[in-house]
Amino acid sequence: MKKVLVVGAEEFIGRRVVAALADSTWATPVAAVVRSPNRQFAKIEQVRLNASDASSQEAALRGVDAVVNCLSGAPKEIAAGAQALFGAAARAASKPRIVHVSSMSVYGSARGDIMEDAPRLADLGPYSSAKLQAETIAERYADTVILRPGCEYGPHGELWSGRIARWLFAHRIGDLGAAGDGFCNLVHIDDLAAAVVLALQDPLAVGRAYNLSMPNPPTWNDYLVRYARALGAVPVKRISGRQLALETKVLAAPLKALEIAAHAVGVGEVAPPPIPPSLLRLTRQEICLVATRAQLELGWTCRPLAQGLAQTAAWFNQARSGVEPSVVT
Repeated sequence: MKKVLVVGAEEFIGRRVVAALADSTWATPVAAVVRSPNRQFAKIEQVRLNASDASSQEAALRGVDAVVNCLSGAPKEIAAGAQALFGAAARAASKPRIVHVSSMSVYGSARGDIMEDAPRLADLGPYSSAKLQAETIAERYADTVILRPGCEYGPHGELWSGRIARWLFAHRIGDLGAAGDGFCNLVHIDDLAAAVVLALQDPLAVGRAYNLSMPNPPTWNDYLVRYARALGAVPVKRISGRQLALETKVLAAPLKALEIAAHAVGVGEVAPPPIPPSLLRLTRQEICLVATRAQLELGWTCRPLAQGLAQTAAWFNQARSGVEPSVVT
């Protein structure tokens, strides 16, 4: 059994990677946590980690055979975490393989069919720039595999599933008209975790980058309408350009300020989640991730959208009714 350290284990992607490794027959996951013990990893080995601190990374790497870097957060944290991790790995005697989970955001404002050798524009702000910086650091390390997922959806996914469901039930989004004609490059969270497991095992994946997205992605309008129907958030409303402008240019900033203030004092949601202007930039973008390389080289597959949406809607509606979320065991 190989020990695999998961950096960012407490985050959405990291939790599913830990679960996938725990379900495997060849790996033992080690969850890197900010504070231990973390009850969601009750039966999983844990190690405390300050991701941006090189000495903390060096201590966490002792005795592990491989690493999955799922660290997200603020742009500075993404870049600093990559610098600390890959620096520590280069100094480690074991030189563990590292699967670095990046993002389609490195392609920036690119349009059309995008393969892994496309220019990485990283021109969509600090987040995409930090993701490219982290990739550049990862590429200098000898034994690394880079994964570039699209929009990770699925159970427990707040960014592309939870908040969108709340917007749909509130009829704040729906059919966006021309604003929703861009491609929605979806990847189910468990399919992403499966790709991580494959990348850890394949010796020929070293030094390679892989796009991860479902083939023939829907438009954002298709995704929003189909997700609304799976949730039961019907009828689906046609959202006017005027309403979208109100949401993103007038309401987004004060709603975000309320969200931050509520989080700071430890209270629940006190206002509707803001719809950021960046969302509409994405829903208009006609970018289509081509994941053929992952399919041919890693043997990666992804589930049909109908199946993924049914699973996601069931999770959200259970959570909405007060059912406790499951823990990683």
